[in-house]
Amino acid sequence: MVSLQGVAIAVVGFAIVLGCAGIVYRDATRLEVSRPALWAGIVFVTCGGGLALYLGPPDVPIPGLLVIVVGGPALYLFERDDTRHGDEPPDPHSLPDGPGGDSSSERQRDE
Repeated sequence: MVSLQGVAIAVVGFAIVLGCAGIVYRDATRLEVSRPALWAGIVFVTCGGGLALYLGPPDVPIPGLLVIVVGGPALYLFERDDTRHGDEPPDPHSLPDGPGGDSSSERQRDE
């Protein structure tokens, strides 16, 4: 017999999974990431699979579920970062988000 609490968890969980996929699709479209529907689908499948495993078998370890759930969003974030910074040539003298071209060693040599 299905409990009311289990149904509530399933409905809220499905809404969260659908919301995460929608956010990924919207962000991928905004940043012009290639194939936004595919990335939304990957996030939906990994998060939905984690939810299904949480609700299904009773002995699934929570850390394993978290690895499954985080897999899709992590892959999307790598693709997102590559889309935003992929065409820039690497600069060995500065950090990606640091000040551009002004390292302390260059300033010391100039003085």
